[in-house]
Amino acid sequence: MAAPMGRALAAALGRARVSLAIAAPARPYRAAPLRRRTGPAPADPADPRAAARRFGRLGEAAAVPLWRLWPDPEQLRAAEAEEREWDPPLREVEAVLDRREREEARRREERQQLVARSLAAMPARVSAWRQERERARERARQDAARRQRLLAEAGLGGAPRPGTPPRGSAKAEALLQDLERRQRQEEKRRRRQERQEAARSAMAAAEAAAASRPLPGAPPESTGAVSS
Repeated sequence: MAAPMGRALAAALGRARVSLAIAAPARPYRAAPLRRRTGPAPADPADPRAAARRFGRLGEAAAVPLWRLWPDPEQLRAAEAEEREWDPPLREVEAVLDRREREEARRREERQQLVARSLAAMPARVSAWRQERERARERARQDAARRQRLLAEAGLGGAPRPGTPPRGSAKAEALLQDLERRQRQEEKRRRRQERQEAARSAMAAAEAAAASRPLPGAPPESTGAVSS
């Protein structure tokens, strides 16, 4: 009974001795030294911002003249302009907002008036569109009738029915185009003659009006001379 207990105790002590031998000692942490940046001399720094930072960090021990920390007049004007640009006074902001609201109200009113005018003119536009469509259909019917008449005058008969192959279509089309070209020339000539006649009539009326008008500076005719 004692032998097994002794062996177990010896085995436990051996394992503890091995674990203690393997454990490594703790190493203390050593931080890296701080790297100092080279800058202007503490007594008279060349950079105003660096001098201000040094004065804020060290106070009077920085040995920085206080007059170097104040901005010059040009810097003050630049700072004031930047402040007015990015942080304008309340009155200016309100004025800008008022102008913007008035402009939006004006545009909204103009848009509403335009919509109202468009809605009011919509029936007339629809009626004009319908009339134009009817005129286009009438012109198409007249063109079809004219083509039929030209084909009949050319002795080629009417147009073939749908689904039937046309006979002599190339000759008929060429003849039809020739007849249409002649009719267009005749219509242009007739319109040109009408314009020339209207121009001659207007010129004659203008000459008659100019002849009946007295010349500038001439004495007006007396009533006695006219009656005689």
